[in-house]
Formats: sequence, C-alpha cells, structure tokens
Amino acid sequence: MLLFGLFATESCKKPEDELGLDILDPADTLGLRQVDTTAIVAWPTDTASVRTSALSLNVLGSYLDERFGPVSAGIVTQVRLGANNIGPAGAWVCDSLILSLAFHNVDPVYGDLDPQVITVRRLDESLSADSVYQNDRIPVVQANDLVKDAPRSFTPQPYEGPVIGGDSLAAQLRIPLSLDLGNELLSHWGGPELADNTAFLNYFKGLYIAPNNGPQAVEDAGVWRFNLLNGASKLTLYYHDDNTTTHTDLVIGNSSVRYSTGTFDHAAAPTPGVPDALADSSLGQQEIYVQALGGMRSELRFPYLDRYAGTSLKAIAQAILVVPISEPYYPSYVPPAQLFVFRKGDNGEELLVPDQISGQGNVGGVFDATKQEYRFNLTRWVQGVINGTYANTGLALVPGNSGISVNRATLAGPAHATAPMKLLLTFTTY
Repeated sequence: MLLFGLFATESCKKPEDELGLDILDPADTLGLRQVDTTAIVAWPTDTASVRTSALSLNVLGSYLDERFGPVSAGIVTQVRLGANNIGPAGAWVCDSLILSLAFHNVDPVYGDLDPQVITVRRLDESLSADSVYQNDRIPVVQANDLVKDAPRSFTPQPYEGPVIGGDSLAAQLRIPLSLDLGNELLSHWGGPELADNTAFLNYFKGLYIAPNNGPQAVEDAGVWRFNLLNGASKLTLYYHDDNTTTHTDLVIGNSSVRYSTGTFDHAAAPTPGVPDALADSSLGQQEIYVQALGGMRSELRFPYLDRYAGTSLKAIAQAILVVPISEPYYPSYVPPAQLFVFRKGDNGEELLVPDQISGQGNVGGVFDATKQEYRFNLTRWVQGVINGTYANTGLALVPGNSGISVNRATLAGPAHATAPMKLLLTFTTY
C-alpha cells in the first residue's frame, strides 16, 4: 500500500502528463510510437506453495544458498507389489534391501556433487491417489531411520551407472536399507499383506527419503533430480533359504503416489538481500527473486496501464516485458530455463494471460543466456487491460518446472541501477 501511495503521489503531480513519458522515437515512423517508461511496482513473496505430486521428476538433497538461504528437498513415495500373492512362506533370510533411485538424464544435479547424509523413514500415514500434494506437505513418519548403518552419507554419481552382476545399470543412487526391514517383509511372504496392492499399501504405506546434513557451508552440496517413473527406481529385496537365492522388486512407477517436499529458510541467508526484500517490499524496485519448488515468486503491478485508454495511445501493436538478471550467478545455480506470468481473476485466482493461451511460443519467457534476460510478449493482455477486458490487477512472475526443480534467480527490478526491468510498449497512432 505504501508503494501504491508513492506512485499515486507522483501521478497527482501530473495527472495525465505521465502517460507515455520519454518517447523513444519522436520521428514516429509508420505511425508507431514506442514507450519504455510505464510505471512498474515489483516485490517478492515466499508465501505460495506448489503442487509436486504426480509429476515427471522428484528432487532430493540440501544446500546453503548465499542469497536465498538453506534449501532442503525430500521425496515421499509408495512402493508397490510387482505381482499379487508374493510367496510362498518359508525360512527366508534377507541378504540385502536396496532402494534405487534413477537419476534424471538431463540436469540431474542443481549445485555440486558433495556427499550428503540421507535418511529413509517409513510413512505412518496412507497416501491417496485422489489427493494433490504440495511441497510444504511434510508426511507423518515413524522415528527409525531405515538406512543401514545410519547415519550414512552418499556421494552422487549421476553421470555413470553402477555395474551389478556384470550388468551396466542406469545412473542411480543406491541406498542400502535395514536387514531388519527386509526380514520383516519376508515374514509376510505368502500372507494376506501381500495378496494385492490394496492389502500391501495398508500394511506398508511408503517411504520418506530426505537429507539430514545439519549446518552446511555456502555452495556445498546441492539437490539431485530423480526419475521415479524409470524402471530402475525401485526397492529390491535379495534373500535366500537353504536351497535358493533370489530377489523381488517392489516398484514405484506411475501407479505409486509420489511427491517432493521443499523447505526454505530465507531469513537465514548469509547475505541480507532476500530477507530484507521480504521485510520491506519497496526494495523490490531494485531486485526481485524467483525460486522453484515453492521457494519464491514475485508480483508485478502496472498502476497507470489502464489510463492509456483515455489518450491517443490506446491501440497496442506490441507489448514486451523485459526482465534482466540482476547479477552474475554461481555457475552451478543456473536461473530457471523459463519463467511464466499469471494474471489475477475476479476471485483472486491465477489465470493464464491470453498471450499464453494461444501457445507457449507466443508469450516467451525463455531465459536468454547471451542477453542474460527474460522477455515476455504480453500484447494481448496489455490491450485487454487498456480496453477494460481484464482488470488491472498485475501479474505474478513464477519459475517454470517449479514442482521438479529448485532453480532460482535474482532479477532486476524496475529501479535497478544498470539494467532495469521495463515494459516496452509500441502503439499504433493512425
């Protein structure tokens, strides 16, 4: 409200003169007029969670981001029977129980490949395929860490798969679990708990896999990305009796309920930019922030945009929002590959801008690594605001792949000293 008041005060000085300030091309070739000084109010927020269930990838790990503070991501997942009526009962003994998580083959790590302590706990609540789970939904779990010889650290090898029994496997994280759990599972071989997946999931509700690294140094470790739809992602029980050595896979796959958790502590960032901006929204005029997995988004308002309707500058030929990166970034913390913009509906709900509805290629928002910026084509939305088709409630700036990554970026606000955010408007005047 303070920011809107400041802009309102400025508008009172020149009620109509501030519309279309500083015309860039006074020659006005072909009846076009360009304006790049439309007022923008920007600020970051960390209050919006995101859906992470039933997506293509899941994330795991933690690190300390100097600008954004501690980041921690975990995986909640069911494991399911590969077949009904597993058995028969017998004098089976567990040799090993291995939880395997297949790395995604594109950008499998955000950050660095330092070892991390990983915990695995058994869920103490059932997951529902009809529920939508978000990053801030921490599950109810049993106390015991199931990792064999816990606490135990793991060094990721996302670019080279292990060789097991002479077979080269997909790159994966292999977590040995407690033999006690393996023997407990074997004690139900041939029993009603393994008759089908309904019975099994009532008995064994799933797992929560999470980092437990304690305090970390800046730029130490990172977040790993896994494809749980890959057949290599599974829980494998190796066992024997006096005559037979064999194994059974408990699968994850598309039928299992699975989601990622993401927690953040922006107040603990070693540098004060993010916590200061969250405490004082006016600082968003210099810098704003986005962070995937529900970490941060930013809000944009254009307080005078609808006033063009009362001037000769009311027919839009093109509207481009330019959002530069504010500063150099650590090479392992690359910005999101794409940002999205959402407008507000009549009830405050987030809706696609009309430029997005007609196709992703029209709105843009893809990161340009050469220019170090994002550009959005908002022509239809801006024209709609001027015409009164859309309320002038501004836009939300949200990172793409928000449920399956932790990419973040520091962006230039509209008052940035060297590369400010701008709304470039081109009007037709004939």
